[in-house]
Amino acid sequence: MPSSVAFAAYFMLLTLALGTASATSFSSPLTGAEYQARIGWGFDTDFFKSENGMKKYDSQIMADLKAKGVKNLRLRTRGDIFGFHSSTELADSASLNKLFQGYRTILPDMYQNDILPIISWINDESEVQATDAQGENFVEWWRRVAVALKDEPYELAFNLFTEIGTGNLKDNPAKYNDWTRRAISAIRTSGGNNAYRVIILGAPAKDADSLSRIDTSITSGQHYLMAEWHLYASGPNKQVGGQKYWAGTGSAEDRERVNKVFRDAVGWTATTNIPTWIGAWMPYDNIDASQNQEEVEAFACYFSTVARQNGIPWSMNKLDNFYDVRTNTWLQTQEVGRSSTPVTLSMPPILDALQCSSAPPVLSGSDSEVYLAQRRVRESRARSHHRHEMHRRMVAPAAA
Repeated sequence: MPSSVAFAAYFMLLTLALGTASATSFSSPLTGAEYQARIGWGFDTDFFKSENGMKKYDSQIMADLKAKGVKNLRLRTRGDIFGFHSSTELADSASLNKLFQGYRTILPDMYQNDILPIISWINDESEVQATDAQGENFVEWWRRVAVALKDEPYELAFNLFTEIGTGNLKDNPAKYNDWTRRAISAIRTSGGNNAYRVIILGAPAKDADSLSRIDTSITSGQHYLMAEWHLYASGPNKQVGGQKYWAGTGSAEDRERVNKVFRDAVGWTATTNIPTWIGAWMPYDNIDASQNQEEVEAFACYFSTVARQNGIPWSMNKLDNFYDVRTNTWLQTQEVGRSSTPVTLSMPPILDALQCSSAPPVLSGSDSEVYLAQRRVRESRARSHHRHEMHRRMVAPAAA
């Protein structure tokens, strides 16, 4: 019979061992619906979009994101950098090992801070050309990633495509379904937790209305699937007659365009029982910089409000536009737009607008400008009051 001291020491060692063990032991499978309920809001990331993207990484990033309320990060990964440099080459083990090392660095920090990691695949050339060899490489890439991460907890999800925007894969639903079906099979048979890990399909043509192209044999009776879709990856704009047009606080027509994409997604879920997630959107025009600060905030508020009303979580494009990963600081301003006349935006009010309690009223012309200006004044005063209260609470104990 061990002494009480020896037993206490044994118990402490056992506790430490369990505490450092893989979270797999304590993680239970999450259905697609359960995973969707936990995604919340977050950002797309660039850590794995370049060979040395992880050089900018520091664990403090995750602590800062958690403090801001972030619940997910989409780990967009270039398959042509990590894995297959061309369709005619064999897998590059060295680059894959570097990728896996990067994943194993960032994933524990995400779990510790209750941030869901979603790995997504990018290879623009493969999506455009979609040759048989590229399809084989796509499936093999996912098989290797799945094997390497098979024992990761169920909080990790695999998003098969980041975006299918143009090319043969978009234009050939049969090929899309074949690639998707084979990738799912490769993941499901790779061992560990992958038989019940959430796999997130990519919309065949990016938008929610293309989800109907996914063969029902893929989705029927599946409880551990989701689907990703998006439309405003580069933000709204002022191209008259276009799907993404937005001005002022948003006219009834502007809002209906937003509402429709959500109806498409909700309708598909009702038919298939597969929940969805928005994998990329921006609240500002990242190309022509056509929206001013107030319009950006209005769109951010309206879009996020409609998303909440429909129970659809999202990731915003992208983290680096709001947070400097090199200095671990939230950005105060950011120059956006690829035109000769970019606009400088104040970023904190945009983040605040994402959490607005209700959408702005439908107004036009000068009424819209007045409303937005008044709202900004109110929010500025509220933030100032909050900072004052935080300072007062910190000073009061010291004075006592």
